Order: sequence, then structure tokens, then C-alpha cells
Amino acid sequence: MRRGELVGLWVLLGLSFAAALLPPGTPGLVSLIAGWVPVAFAFWHFSRWVGVVWALTAFVVISAVSFTAEAVGVATGIVFGDYYYPDGPLGPLVLGVPPLILLQYFAMGYASLFLGRALAGLLRSPGGFWRTAAATILAAFALTVLDLATDPWQSTHLGDWIWRDGGEYFGVPIHNFLGWFAESLVFFAIVNAILAMRRPVARIARTRPPVFDLQGILLYGTFPFAVLVRPLLGSDDQSLAIALAGVAAFAVLPLLLAGVVAVVGRRR
Repeated sequence: MRRGELVGLWVLLGLSFAAALLPPGTPGLVSLIAGWVPVAFAFWHFSRWVGVVWALTAFVVISAVSFTAEAVGVATGIVFGDYYYPDGPLGPLVLGVPPLILLQYFAMGYASLFLGRALAGLLRSPGGFWRTAAATILAAFALTVLDLATDPWQSTHLGDWIWRDGGEYFGVPIHNFLGWFAESLVFFAIVNAILAMRRPVARIARTRPPVFDLQGILLYGTFPFAVLVRPLLGSDDQSLAIALAGVAAFAVLPLLLAGVVAVVGRRR
């Protein structure tokens, strides 16, 4: 792997962390572009890990499963609870779902997948059935914990989506998090099955700088970082911002630190 690529990935990763520092009232276009930075990092990093074809395949799987779950969820309330997307905040709607949100799902999904495989020791090998199952469950748990720290702000505060009847967790129904865990189990199981095929396995096993693995873990850290710094930036809902920062600090950060220890410890 070329040094310039590693530098480029560091730049995108740094910009992903910097995006969390955008103050309230930042123009929508700036916020939109900032939101695409971790997506660009995720696809580039994923492509260098397993190859462009397999990264694209994983993107299609995550997007297809997520869009189907969202469309069914909006129409029936079965998957996540009774909610809807209003026109405007996240772009145009298709079957009641803004397709642009799938880009965020991909970035968060890849970060959680990489973290889950790191914790299961599968960043450089395919693993057997049980270790792959463990990696799948860990990835789904990591993604669901991120949702615990972010959903109330995006829904009850920003209004990116609306819960018709509110819910027990800062206005979000517990049903939502069970749905997230189940949905992500499905697409992580499919993606991990794809990564167990001969050609992706050969790419995963190739020699690469250890810092590459650390970069993948740190992508996961960009999401709780935004939650942690929000109270420092000031908000008209400071109590919610502080509460979610606590969730990020005590639920999300331990997973991130475990991932860092996993990849750094493997270098020794």
C-alpha cells in the first residue's frame, strides 16, 4: 500500500473528526458535504482492505437491506416503530425514505463491521463459523449502540425523522433499537459471508501497514466524538446533549478503546 494513500486516509479521517466541530447554524450545504467525508473514507478504506468490487458489493447489500427495512418500517411501523420522514431535511423521499441516508448507514455500518471483526480477531483472516458469528453480533451491537447515542438528537431535536407516539428513551421507542439490531444482524451476516469467499479472503490476508487497521477503528470514533463535543458547542437543548454525551462516553467509547487495544496489541 502506498504511503500517499495512507496520508490521504488520515486527511479524510481528520476531516471526519473536524466535521463534528461545526457549530450550530452551519449552512446546510456545508453540513451535507461534511457528512459525506466519512462516507468517502469508508469506501476508500474498504476498497483497499478487500478490493473495489467487494466493497461495492457490501455497499449494495447494506443499502438494499437498510432501504427495504426503512420502507417497510415507514409503511407499517413493524420494523422500528411508528415514524415517518418529513420532506426536506434529508433530501427527496422514495417510498417514504430519503435515499441519501443510506450513505450514512454505509459509513456507520463499515465502521461497526471493521470494529466487530477486529474484536473477533478477523481483520487478517476469514475465521471459522463461531468467530464469524461473534464478529457479526459484535458489529450489530456496535452499530446499535451508536444509534442509542445519536437517534434522539436527530429525531426528537432536529426532526430528521418523527416518532408519532414518542417513546421511552428520550422520545424514541425501545422498539427502534431492537429493529436496528435485527436489521444490522442481517446485512452484517451477508457481508461477512461475502468476505469469507476466496477472493476477499486473499485480499484480507495481504500484508499491509498496521496503521491501516488503526485507521479503520478510528472511523468508528468519529461518530461518538460528534456527540461528546456537542455540549461544549452550546445547544438550545443542553440537557439532551449532555445526556447523550454520557451515553457516548460510557457505552460507545469502551467499544472503541477495545478495538484500539485489539489492533495495537496485535502489532506487538
